[in-house]
Amino acid sequence: MILVLLSLQFSVFAMDFRGDPYLTKKFTLSGAGNLNVETSGSSVAVTGASGNEVVVDMYVKLDGKEIEMEDSAVEKELENYNLDINQSGNTVSLIVKKKPNTNRSKMSLHFKVKVPKEMSSKFQSSGGSIAIEGLNGKQDVASSGGSIQVINSSGQVKTQSSGGSFRVENFKGNVEAQSSGGSIKVNQLTGDLMIGSSGGSVNLEEIAGSIVVNSSGGSVRAQLSKLEKQLTLNSSGGSITAVVPDGLGLNLDISGGRVNSPLSNFDGEIKKDKIVGKVNGGGIPVTMQSSGGSINLEFN
Repeated sequence: MILVLLSLQFSVFAMDFRGDPYLTKKFTLSGAGNLNVETSGSSVAVTGASGNEVVVDMYVKLDGKEIEMEDSAVEKELENYNLDINQSGNTVSLIVKKKPNTNRSKMSLHFKVKVPKEMSSKFQSSGGSIAIEGLNGKQDVASSGGSIQVINSSGQVKTQSSGGSFRVENFKGNVEAQSSGGSIKVNQLTGDLMIGSSGGSVNLEEIAGSIVVNSSGGSVRAQLSKLEKQLTLNSSGGSITAVVPDGLGLNLDISGGRVNSPLSNFDGEIKKDKIVGKVNGGGIPVTMQSSGGSINLEFN
């Protein structure tokens, strides 16, 4: 059921385009490849598959209508774009940018890219959603708008976003995310997680690894079935809630506007705005600090 739901989430892009692509380009790689994407306003969905072929499908909508074959009106609109899809060694580049000083276009471009599973990518996007599924490699995404999601993948993810939501589902490896706007959700991660957010909520579930979150706005919630390394949740505004497994040895350093936790076998100091001490003799460091919001540490 989980895999079906993830597939449905990722397929939102595909459902918008039921016909054939307007343009298709194919490339063959001789080893682990790299995908370089630079876009302004175009959505890109990248999916890993078996084999060594890269297939780039471009979908076009003009005046809200999907165009499936060569069209003079589309070709005229494309003159307002710098469009370059090419291969150099094992690197495939997809560059699509609106030319400066051109009128607002009634056309939208969207790309579906099928690549080998062993693939790294680098995105520079000023708009449009980015979706990555089924890749093993290093994924580096910089976006000034549009959502970012990475699912059913492994390796390393590093993102920088000034707008739009960020989601990771079912990932093995380390994740680093910096966001100045939009919510962040990470679910089913095996690896270390580092998040910096200046806006939007942070929601974490089913993570096995080190967790460090620094937020200057929005609530932070971590629902964890495992806790093996450090848990650090800091916020200068908004509440913090963490649910961790019962029975673990913890070193607690918690401070905020109001601190709540049903502690047992605890040795240390408890105040309404601070808890410092050890649970079950100490062990895993848990730091939760907020300059204004409430803090809740719960056990399951």
